[in-house]
Parts: sequence; C-alpha cells; structure tokens
Amino acid sequence: MKGVVGWLLQRVTGVLLVAGLAVHFLVMHFSGPEKITHAVVLERISTPWWKTFDVVFLTSVIYHGFYGMWGLAEEYIRPEGLRRAAKAALLLMAAVLYAVGIYIVTLS
Repeated sequence: MKGVVGWLLQRVTGVLLVAGLAVHFLVMHFSGPEKITHAVVLERISTPWWKTFDVVFLTSVIYHGFYGMWGLAEEYIRPEGLRRAAKAALLLMAAVLYAVGIYIVTLS
C-alpha cells in the first residue's frame, strides 16, 4: 500500500497491538494462576469473542510487522531485482504465517 492509507493502517494496527497486549497481560498475567490452567485457557479460546480477538490481533501483528519491513525494503534495498525479491519473500512469509495463524485459531 502506498501513501496515506498504508500510513494510517500502520498507526491503527499499532493502537490495536497496544490494546491487544493490554488485554493479554490482564487476562494471562494478572488474573491469578488458577485462571491460566490448560482447561481454562481451552475453554476461553473456544468462544467466538476470543476467536475474533485472536484473528484481529493476528491480522494487526502481521500487517504492522510486515508493512514495516516492506518500508525498510523500499528504503534500503537499491537494486530493483533484489527489492522485488525481498517484497515477494515478505508477501509469501506474511501469507504463510497468516494462514497458519488462522488455522490454529480455528482448531478449537
């Protein structure tokens, strides 16, 4: 993405990441050891709300991280062929990670 849309989505996903990390820390680290057993976590992540949360968080992480690396490739890789190869590798890695993440979220 170019221009304002990419810039805006980078900022929006950054805000979503901060909010998602806050929710993660509150639920997983500050709720007490009895709330993070295997059974409780499996029960929690099988609800539609948490699946939605995980998909939004996954999407934000992948977009934010890979858009940042895309910008680095644009800025610092001078040979056009190498830049195209780097961008293709970034797209492939992002797609594979997203597919694996969605598969894992939808398992339970």
